[in-house]
Amino acid sequence: MTPTQLTIAELHEAVWNKPLKALAELWLVHPHALGQLLNKHQIPRPPNGYWTQKALGKAVKNVALPENVSPSRLIDISHLQSYKREKSRNLSATLPQPKKTFGYYPLLKGIKSSLTKPLYQYDFILTQRYNDSSVLRMDVSLEQRDRAISILHVLLSAFEERGWTVKVEKLRYEKRLMNIVAVDGVDIPFRLREKLKQTKRELSAAELINKASNRWVSHEKINVPSGVLQLYIERPTPQGIKSMFEDRDTLSLEDQLGTFIDHLKESAVYSRVIEERQKARELEWQAEQSRRQEFERAVRAEQERINTFLDMFNQWQKAQQCRQFIATISGSEAASQLSENEKTKWHEWSEAIADSLDPLKSQALSRMISVSSVVDRSSFQTALARVIKGN
Repeated sequence: MTPTQLTIAELHEAVWNKPLKALAELWLVHPHALGQLLNKHQIPRPPNGYWTQKALGKAVKNVALPENVSPSRLIDISHLQSYKREKSRNLSATLPQPKKTFGYYPLLKGIKSSLTKPLYQYDFILTQRYNDSSVLRMDVSLEQRDRAISILHVLLSAFEERGWTVKVEKLRYEKRLMNIVAVDGVDIPFRLREKLKQTKRELSAAELINKASNRWVSHEKINVPSGVLQLYIERPTPQGIKSMFEDRDTLSLEDQLGTFIDHLKESAVYSRVIEERQKARELEWQAEQSRRQEFERAVRAEQERINTFLDMFNQWQKAQQCRQFIATISGSEAASQLSENEKTKWHEWSEAIADSLDPLKSQALSRMISVSSVVDRSSFQTALARVIKGN
């Protein structure tokens, strides 16, 4: 399998184990582009004459990666691989003819009877019941029906040989049934259809009169079958890997089925990469959400503690004012007329009121100042800003 991603360490090891031109051929990239990639990431490569000396059995020395280059950094080379792929896209890649008749395959056995003529006058594509998952789906004209079935027959045989299973299902968010092949455990939808071309139809005498009078003519242009069959891979593919195959002047669709199989495999690999990236992003998002929630809990706890502190401060001020008031009363003329016993009772009563206000006399104070965890500066600043804004 041609790699699409390599670490710096893997690239470095590869260029010292195999000539650059051979690697470029193996990885489907242009040698010059590969050389530029190595220069960009400061990956040293063998000097001129290195491979000759190595072939002669002479001692050669590898150059290590620079210390400032991270060996684990991942490099994507898929964008470089279009060169060789484009070069080979016109090459014939046929598949062997099936050894078993199409009646052997349940998804082909009743396919002819499932195809019926369209009801609409200007529709030329055969129809299938929208909920019929017992046969493969295709969108072709009557003229291309047998050829399309033959192509599906060849594909099913190739799928079976590779251990790939096929089913017809309606995927999530899709409105129609899809052909799905499980390529190494990855479901890849594919579609076989006939290309349509828009053309003007021959109008009747009455329609020509209407058109001459600038009246609207229904379906003056219609889509007619072109005789060109197309195969679609309905999944993302990496750069340089095409997802649509069709008949061309120099190459029929049948001659491209081998390449179609190869691209299905590439699409499966790429789908796994995308899935892993999505999972990684989801994990990052979950970690970020968890971090935010934890931070918010810390801020709210700190905000509550600050509010408690301010409430106690207000209560302490009231208690201080209350004691000043008690002292003023105790020094008044009215208090001087009281007996010592009455003064004692008065002080006990009034001090009890002041003590009830004073947070220094309550257990809540010890709970507020005994914080077991270190206060985070960021959560403290955020909580303090909220309290000040709220006040």
